Amino acid sequence: MIYFFRAISNESDDFLIDIAIDSGSRFLDLHNFIQQRLDYDNTQMASFFVTDDEWNKEQEITLIDMMEEASGCLVMDKVALEDLVRDKKQRLLYAFDLFAERVLFMELTQIDEGSLKQPVCTRQEGTPPQQFLEEGFSLDSFEEEELYNDELDDFYNTDDEFPDQYSDEDLDPDNYY
Repeated sequence: MIYFFRAISNESDDFLIDIAIDSGSRFLDLHNFIQQRLDYDNTQMASFFVTDDEWNKEQEITLIDMMEEASGCLVMDKVALEDLVRDKKQRLLYAFDLFAERVLFMELTQIDEGSLKQPVCTRQEGTPPQQFLEEGFSLDSFEEEELYNDELDDFYNTDDEFPDQYSDEDLDPDNYY
């Protein structure tokens, strides 16, 4: 069977991608295709989640084995799509940035007779979401390191007087109880 998935993003209103893939393909095949097609760094963690009709997570399929027996998670290279996705309108989340909980919303839109050797993009529109969010603050963003040093100086400059040296009596832990 050939599965047709549509993926959209809540971060990029104009983005969508339609993917045709053999139902016997592994989740890892779908993951690798998405990573390559969207020009993402494939060394990063990712997961699929089978969801209900309201996008509530039901089953996780992870990229690497995370002791699946203990956690109930499955591994992408061991699970075929047809093992967990069987019905038209079945929904998946593809978490491509796990730490920021960013996902693509995927739905099985069509099932056809036949087979495919490789996944195929049948349609792609708009700009896909960036794999990682821009960092809001970085020391590299300062034009001069002195600005950072001035801020540290302000932080540590107080009117409190501190002794230049501490004696052993000043550091006696028994005095703290």
